[in-house]
Amino acid sequence: MTVPSRRCDNSTRAQTSLPALGIALVLLTVVTGLGVAMADTAIAGADRAPDERRVAAAIADQLVAGDGPLAARSNVLNQSRVDDFDQSALEENAPPASEYAVSVKLADEEIARSGTVQGGTRISRLIVVEAREPRTLTPDLTTTDAVTLPRRSARATVTIDPPTGTSVWTVRANDRVVLHNRSGLDGSYEVSLVPYETTELRFQRAGRLESGNVTVEYDAPRSTKETLVVTVDA
Repeated sequence: MTVPSRRCDNSTRAQTSLPALGIALVLLTVVTGLGVAMADTAIAGADRAPDERRVAAAIADQLVAGDGPLAARSNVLNQSRVDDFDQSALEENAPPASEYAVSVKLADEEIARSGTVQGGTRISRLIVVEAREPRTLTPDLTTTDAVTLPRRSARATVTIDPPTGTSVWTVRANDRVVLHNRSGLDGSYEVSLVPYETTELRFQRAGRLESGNVTVEYDAPRSTKETLVVTVDA
């Protein structure tokens, strides 16, 4: 009677173990599948990231280059060009933007975008944004012959209205003669300046000049440091 009892117990244990084994196999299959899927995702992400970084860096470098669509000079952006920048300009000046989703932000504000950017790789560049504000000087030339303009002024409009008995025949910008008429200068004249130096306009004259006989209009630069961020999502 003892032997049949052992066989019955063994049979019962075997039957009880079968469902547990099945569950274990199912769990193993699920875990393996998840592991393979995660590995595939990681590999795909690893393959995509270098390409995103390369494209983002190339676009960022193009936008801040001295001959780029936004630049006044290398790493200095012209505010007017920034204001006019859009998706068409982005795709025209950065052809990869036609194939990738690209976002361009300046000071945390998006200025151009192509496609839908949900993640991707970001490249930042520290730059200066330069805007220009029109200003007018009415120098008092009763005791001096010169007026000084700030650096980065590229041009000026000089208006000369001399009183009777006074003649102005030459205007110099530092060492350069920018206006000359031996018979006398009278009217408004466009003058080109060297933007990388402070400019002293000196008036060669005979007679007295009062305040208001000469006015100088120029664009004064205003610069701010900002961050340009290019995001590429492949």
